[in-house]
Amino acid sequence: MRVRFLGKPREIMGREVELEVSEIKLRDLLEKFPKEVRDLVTDGEKLKMIVLINGVSAESKGGLDALIFPEDELLIMPEISGG
Repeated sequence: MRVRFLGKPREIMGREVELEVSEIKLRDLLEKFPKEVRDLVTDGEKLKMIVLINGVSAESKGGLDALIFPEDELLIMPEISGG
């Protein structure tokens, strides 16, 4: 599985990482990342950043309970705002 990062998570993790996992919930996958990254992405109850699973919002797939499969690609990035 490939996980790509933008913004602050990218500063910590680099551009992307490859992980060897079987079917896993998003919350359990995030446990594999350093606490500093987990705290940016979630408060433990909900997502604080945008997480896309194959280009689709993780929120629409169950949020932290979204199932992720080995062939999936994730993108984790801060919410974008403009003025």
